[in-house]
Amino acid sequence: MSVHNKCPTLPPTFMHFITDFMFYVNFYLFCEKRLLSSVYYIIQHNFRAMYTFFRAAWQNIRQTGSVMESSPVLTKRMTNIIQFQKPLSIVELGAGTGVMTKRILEKMSAASTLTSFEINPELYRQLTAVQDQRASHLNADVLRLPSYVPNDSADYILSGIPLANLDAGTKTQLLERCYEALKPGGFFIQFQYSLKDISAIRQRFPAVNYGFTLFNIPPAFIYYAQK
Repeated sequence: MSVHNKCPTLPPTFMHFITDFMFYVNFYLFCEKRLLSSVYYIIQHNFRAMYTFFRAAWQNIRQTGSVMESSPVLTKRMTNIIQFQKPLSIVELGAGTGVMTKRILEKMSAASTLTSFEINPELYRQLTAVQDQRASHLNADVLRLPSYVPNDSADYILSGIPLANLDAGTKTQLLERCYEALKPGGFFIQFQYSLKDISAIRQRFPAVNYGFTLFNIPPAFIYYAQK
């Protein structure tokens, strides 16, 4: 009598377990690969922008006002009073590489427009990579504001200009031109690393409130000045 050796068969439930296990392993590896690719892209992009800004700051810290661009928390605090659902005319002063610009464009309506000023040529080159048909990027001095923004036409002016580094005459001139560009009831929104210039802003704007965030380098105050 011959004896045939049979391979043991695995129970169906165990086979289902193995199949499911392999599916989840492969799914995890796929997701991990995609996640790592996304993280790499974000780090690469942010590093390029950070390096560009740092280099510009190293060359002219009085112009940039800081070695780091605004944090996501600061940009959120700067824009949280804006009624983005309405058609708006928004102006950005000292746009840098476009950190604030991108947030504004993400939030504002299709009927709105954004005019961004950046005087530093190196920062301006990176700013122009932020493409949107609603946006105009200008490599121009902010004191030329009246040449591009008519009086009583802007709903909001957001500024990253380092007011503390301006002489008194230039500062007064800038605040006056921002006031003239705004519609009645419009807002001038400015951040600063101290409250040094709150009195200068209050001399021009009748209603001024301010906030503060620790989550920026360095921590910053935000002025909300209404015309």
